[in-house]
Amino acid sequence: MIKSIKMFIERGRKGYCLEDLWSFDNFLSDFLARALREFKQQSHCYPHDLNNWEEWMAIVDEMIECFEDQNRGIDNLLGALGQPVNSDGYFKAQIKKREKLHRGMELLEKYYYDLWD
Repeated sequence: MIKSIKMFIERGRKGYCLEDLWSFDNFLSDFLARALREFKQQSHCYPHDLNNWEEWMAIVDEMIECFEDQNRGIDNLLGALGQPVNSDGYFKAQIKKREKLHRGMELLEKYYYDLWD
């Protein structure tokens, strides 16, 4: 209980706590996915280089999916598929997950200055 209170206070002061740094990649992926989801609900305009609102929402959805996917465990996915963790399927899933992260980062970089409302 005291640990939870300490983490709550630390997050209030700094925006993160020391436990978040133990798996900072998961913390960032979770934060970005949640923030982008709320941004999508609050947004009222789209970048000038896009054709319409729907195109912008599809891009935001893709970014959300890319970052949400990062915290989904490959072990759980492969277990559901009946494949052992150290199989070729594991390594293929890991590569696919990294490609998805790169796509999300690419979109985040491209539209970084358009993430305002």
